[in-house]
Amino acid sequence: MTTTSRKLEGAILLEKLWREPAEDDLRCLLCQKPFTNTALIRTFRIQSPGSLEPDHSAIVSTPKGDIILFDRHIDCITSHKVEFWAVSHVWDPIIAKVQQQRHPILETPAASHRALEISFNIYSGIKNSGNESVELWLDYLSVPQWFDALRANILQIMHKLYSTAQTTILCFDEISPATVSRLYQEKRSQERLDSVISICNSSYFKRVWTTMEFIRSCRVRMMVGDCTYLAELDDPAFMNRLWYVWNEEVKHYPVVQHLEDKVKMGKNQVPWSLGTLTFAKSLKRFNFAMATALLCKRGCRDRMDFLHALRGIVHASSTTLMGSDFKNEYYRVAWDCLKAGDMSPLLITPFMGEIETRGPGHWSEFGYNDVFTWSVGQETRRPVRIADNRFNEVDRLISLTLEEIGVVSVIKKAFAREHPFLIRSFSYAAKIALEFDGPDVEDFIAAMERTHGVAASTIMKDLKDQNQVNRLQEVLTRFYNSPDLPRWPIDGDYSIDWLADILYFSKVRPGSDQTVLAANNASLGTIHCSPYGYIAGITCLGCRRTFVHKVASFVLPSELQHATAYRIAGLEYASSHTNGVGLLVKNSRVVGRMVWATPACTCERTETVTLGLPEFFLPKAFGING
Repeated sequence: MTTTSRKLEGAILLEKLWREPAEDDLRCLLCQKPFTNTALIRTFRIQSPGSLEPDHSAIVSTPKGDIILFDRHIDCITSHKVEFWAVSHVWDPIIAKVQQQRHPILETPAASHRALEISFNIYSGIKNSGNESVELWLDYLSVPQWFDALRANILQIMHKLYSTAQTTILCFDEISPATVSRLYQEKRSQERLDSVISICNSSYFKRVWTTMEFIRSCRVRMMVGDCTYLAELDDPAFMNRLWYVWNEEVKHYPVVQHLEDKVKMGKNQVPWSLGTLTFAKSLKRFNFAMATALLCKRGCRDRMDFLHALRGIVHASSTTLMGSDFKNEYYRVAWDCLKAGDMSPLLITPFMGEIETRGPGHWSEFGYNDVFTWSVGQETRRPVRIADNRFNEVDRLISLTLEEIGVVSVIKKAFAREHPFLIRSFSYAAKIALEFDGPDVEDFIAAMERTHGVAASTIMKDLKDQNQVNRLQEVLTRFYNSPDLPRWPIDGDYSIDWLADILYFSKVRPGSDQTVLAANNASLGTIHCSPYGYIAGITCLGCRRTFVHKVASFVLPSELQHATAYRIAGLEYASSHTNGVGLLVKNSRVVGRMVWATPACTCERTETVTLGLPEFFLPKAFGING
């Protein structure tokens, strides 16, 4: 790009910024080499007309001022420690329309005016806060949108661009400074809650690109609708405050669903429906399933953009797409993640065939985070036998050594339709655990750990603190010797309310915002694919005993029956137990998962199991499920 002294606007300005005459004409300011097969990182400053700026690549004069351009390679920026700021924002629809047409149309003058106005306002907002010499990267001015080769190379390294930027500015165009002030009010109020919903509804959270940009950024600051730069607010995307206010509100309702109804969730977003963005940002890269769930329900103009963003936040060794076939490239990402030691492609909720309910009408459809597909979280411990994994590249098969848990022999559903349904449903779950694991108090507590997610050591401590261990042992023995009981008694001295109370399942534990029973009906139920979460009796082929486990089934009970359960030794996720992650396999296909499958007996049996990738599920717009 050459320097021009004529003030450009309209179609001529966009042609100048978005279409380069030749790739070889551009040179890096630092190494003087061209951008052939490498990404162009073009930053800019905005100055008054005629200002002197040494060592620049070009100057584009406009009616609003001079745009001083700096062209460099990303590696040169890193090695020379060049500081720049990047802008993460949602594209203006008029500018997007003109960009997609690739030639001047009726809206081109308006698009040119908007691109210039937005860019200048953002730059002025930063400059007015005391950052006068900042070099800025903003795609309206920094990317030759109508030069395919240059643009394609930039797309491949977008994740690296944002992780290299000294600061990323997140633009919340629809949010006013007053809304932000209400969010940070100390006292609980309807206004404060309304501000949570208003910010959660921001278009910033709707897009694939902005999500990836946020996750890969280092230091971030926000800019709100009037280009007010919130220089002192160190709360990326307001997320910490959104969650704090939401969790404080949850404490005032018996179940979270009541609060969700009040704020018209479905029509509106809430913090959990945005996904664990702050945690994802702290990780930068994470497992395939978590990345898919965070991105797949957000918008993108081209579905290949989804893959660029996905590659930028997973552990796959390469961030480069090898072809243009979307389905093949998506499966390639999953395969590369498996080879990198990420087991989540085998554990993610796949396409569920005849019982598939995701899509229009599903309760989770409104959210931007596909919690039904994956809400188990990030890996916190690696499998202990990961070095033994073997890969068949031709057929994309993985052979791995797994611990055999047993065979599914009984499938039960602990659910009551009468109210109060949480405690009534628990009456069935408690009786099932007693029936299979027996009356020994320690065995029963271990069964509660595998079916309700609370560590056995925590439950035992609560019982000892209340001096209830011996009493519970007596009651377990009495009820076990009454096999005619269809469920744990509803009434009497040792009713299901008594049991839930001494186990601390019906009271909010310190540090929690819900009871154990409420959580099992909400997020923990989602982890287990509710309504396809079951209590399964799994028979160990060593000791021949049957133990209860909570399972997430990907198939109907008739197909789940006689599946073999395996544990991936050592593997742990944020929402699983230590050494509790398992697969249910039938006919060499994964038909379910477990996250609380801690060992129920001392038998040690291992087996080498060969599996292929499942049929993955993505929203209809991606077109991979027929």
